[in-house]
Amino acid sequence: MRALLAASLLCGLAGSIATVIPMEASAYVRTRTKASCRPLRWAQTCIFLQPDAELLRTDMASDAVLDAIQGAIRSWNDRLDPSSFLRLYYLPPSESKEVSQTDRLGSIKFRFERWCRPAKDASSSPICFDPAATAVTTVTFLNKPTEPEQDGQIVDTDIDLNAVGYRFVDGSLPFPVGEKRPLVDLWNVLTHELGHVQGLDHTCSLDFGSVPACMTDDKGAAIPSCTELDNMRRTSQSAESAYQAAMYPTSVAGEYSRRIPTSDDLAGVISTHPAFSDPQICKIPSVVSGCQAAAQRAPHQDAAHLWALLSMLCLPFLLMLRLRRKSELRTP
Repeated sequence: MRALLAASLLCGLAGSIATVIPMEASAYVRTRTKASCRPLRWAQTCIFLQPDAELLRTDMASDAVLDAIQGAIRSWNDRLDPSSFLRLYYLPPSESKEVSQTDRLGSIKFRFERWCRPAKDASSSPICFDPAATAVTTVTFLNKPTEPEQDGQIVDTDIDLNAVGYRFVDGSLPFPVGEKRPLVDLWNVLTHELGHVQGLDHTCSLDFGSVPACMTDDKGAAIPSCTELDNMRRTSQSAESAYQAAMYPTSVAGEYSRRIPTSDDLAGVISTHPAFSDPQICKIPSVVSGCQAAAQRAPHQDAAHLWALLSMLCLPFLLMLRLRRKSELRTP
């Protein structure tokens, strides 16, 4: 998988340095801002996610698609509670619409005819993705190095899924016969993408020759290439942990072993969003019709404030400056 950055007004691009081969690999990597190298983070408790109404057409039953989405959400929520304040909230699909990086809503959208986002208007061009990518997560965050309180704050995320080049399936069931597209387990892919939503990066790099300057592990060491990581697994337990993590960037056809985030994946989220720092902010995006949301976890006594806050779910958000972060999960 590759990580790509696109900049907007007042936001910067990540730099790069020569590849460094560390003695040991780390099992989690945080996405960071360019100038300050601060890890990306959420300044709110709730992250709202909503699938587009057009799911997978004839590839997968709608109920199975929604089960996979909610299963991936539960995979994170059930294991982050009570150590992290972040909660992923599922909103049922209501209509088919294009994704937006300014609406504060985490859209999940399948692409069928073209593996691209359409042009916004007559003066712009479509945004097309790497054909090898099964999914692309765009993370919009503030890039304000002179304002530490806001720098690196995530304000929006969206997930695009490549139904043009891949067929999404339930990998635990028999595979469909005669399918020409590579098969990928939808739940597996979504667990990985939701890691990006929460600010995690890949545990190794698919970019040959160089990696971004701030693409380091939790100890500050440059991450290895995925080829190096695979070789290091024979002698390094931390390299093996990085390989087993949900944020490892490649998979084989139909694999579903990474549906559940590992302890190292979870540590990456908890390190930046510990429970004791809960901002207790839980507002539903104003673009959402109605006021229904469901956290894919059982209510916890210590999180009672979440349910009180959810009674005020129709408050609007302010729009902010943004930087798009894209990440791609692809099969070899």
